Amino acid sequence: MIEAVTFDWWGTIAIVPGRDADGTMRELRVSRVEELLRGQGVECDRAVLYRAYDQQGELLDEAWANQRELTPSEQIQAFLQFAGFAGTAPEISDAVADAFGGAILARPPSLFPHIREVLRLLKGQGFAIGLISNTGRSWGRYLTRLQGALGIQDFFDVRVYSDELRMRKPDAKMFEAALREFGCRPEEAVHIGDDVTADIAAAKAVGMHAVWFNTGFWPGAATDRADGEIRDHADLPQVLEALR
Repeated sequence: MIEAVTFDWWGTIAIVPGRDADGTMRELRVSRVEELLRGQGVECDRAVLYRAYDQQGELLDEAWANQRELTPSEQIQAFLQFAGFAGTAPEISDAVADAFGGAILARPPSLFPHIREVLRLLKGQGFAIGLISNTGRSWGRYLTRLQGALGIQDFFDVRVYSDELRMRKPDAKMFEAALREFGCRPEEAVHIGDDVTADIAAAKAVGMHAVWFNTGFWPGAATDRADGEIRDHADLPQVLEALR
């Protein structure tokens, strides 16, 4: 009996922006930080801020390669250190953190077609619904606010974010944390995601069912681990019914 359904966020609920998105968000975050610092009377060089951003990115890449996630505080302290502002006042650090994290609210992603309708349908059918997401520089507390702005916040009973657990999918602890919050066994839950490693293989490894949302974003991706495959969220209820 399936009681809970969990979703990945990026590439499953929210459309991954275009290939130039990293550069756009880099520019947006650095611009927001520069405006903030200058507003506080702190002189700064945009070139230095860009360099600090890129150094911070290298630090994140190293952590992600080991399935670790830096907390928002760790990310911001690293950025400030690289930018030459180590030891800055806590209120400045907090404001820089909001400039970073809040950028996703200023430039929100689009949702995949039919996801709102499907979430509403699943909720009405009595499923508990969860989110298991790697966050990067768009931290969980901002993704939750974003979901509110997009009108889907109330559908989720459980949220597991990598920046809060300090680890990333495909680490099994991400999925186990969601199962604990649901209070259900792995075989009573289904995970839906687009990444055949971080979502499908990882969910199956802890004993959950898994449905592959095949968007075509990952060239050459294939999996024989999934219990089902969809290319449109409108097809998900039928797949879940077969598993239920």
